[in-house]
Amino acid sequence: MKKICILSAVNIKHMSLISLYTEKLNKKNIPFDIIYMDKYGIEESISAENKYVFKNIIRKKDNVFKKTIQYFRFKKFATPILEENNYDFIIVWNDVAIFMFAKYLSRKWRNKYCLNIRDYAKQDNFLLTNRYKKVIENSAFATISSEGFKEFLPSYNYVHVHSLNPEFIPVTDRNKFTLKRTPLKITFIGNIRFLDVNRNLLDIFKNDDRFILAYFGINANELRKYSEEKCINNVEFYDEFPVAETERFLRKMDLVNNLYGSNDKSLDYAISIKLYHGVLTGSPILANKNTYSGKLVEELGIGIAIDKIDKNLPDTIFNWYERINPELFNENLEKFKNKIKRDNEIFNQYFEKIITEK
Repeated sequence: MKKICILSAVNIKHMSLISLYTEKLNKKNIPFDIIYMDKYGIEESISAENKYVFKNIIRKKDNVFKKTIQYFRFKKFATPILEENNYDFIIVWNDVAIFMFAKYLSRKWRNKYCLNIRDYAKQDNFLLTNRYKKVIENSAFATISSEGFKEFLPSYNYVHVHSLNPEFIPVTDRNKFTLKRTPLKITFIGNIRFLDVNRNLLDIFKNDDRFILAYFGINANELRKYSEEKCINNVEFYDEFPVAETERFLRKMDLVNNLYGSNDKSLDYAISIKLYHGVLTGSPILANKNTYSGKLVEELGIGIAIDKIDKNLPDTIFNWYERINPELFNENLEKFKNKIKRDNEIFNQYFEKIITEK
């Protein structure tokens, strides 16, 4: 029996797409362990046989130096566990774990691990390039969540894994676009990190009866307070919720708020899971121009790339929405869904081979 381990420097709640791996392992009755860092001090569940948790509270106010030391304490915790259990294969989740364990993995676990690259993590910094190059080249395979990452990653045959698992979030009765009556609900689901961007959006859309701005997830209450202070009424909020309840909020969506900003590598090349919220619900996507997501939604014909976040934005979006051809939009959506299936099938083949070969 194969011995598989998931190695992650983030909490389970930030690993929603790990289900692409765990579902396959569960279906084949292959047990797996997980080693992860808990930076919140919370209890979390996953279908692992053994769960090795390193409680390591990270506070926002901690400086970079302190955070770095705290993270590397996790490496000291995890390394003996990996060696004692002598796993056949390690699934390395998240760019922080990739960076921390890069030398160790490439030296001691060659071709016995896969990498999941989900963000820009200064991989193109000349001081770090060789570190990333070696750990990627010595992996069994490496997945990326965006083709845009190829702009800064070392040359390699990456597997594009889309941040969508329909089995995990089934939305069966809302997967095609239909023109909706006003007010149109512009929805953000997830961890709301860029509060200033969204405060600006709240100001711009303030009490415009054609729209409702909805925020569902961590920090929603921060925006609720701001809206109350500014007497903004065309809003809806719900703070942190379990990942399993995502479908409930996906149903409350007419347009996807994927407006993060631009001129930041961590944003410019990424594909947010918000794009797949649109795919799941047949909802047009609002993205920033000069980003890979903006380019993608316009090329695919399933959204609009916004050039300026200013007072004219509500009119720009409303006029664009009114001109959408539902038949063409749904054709474009279906083409993209087929591409997702093809790309993710390549990943399935890679992983199936790993867990089934003797």
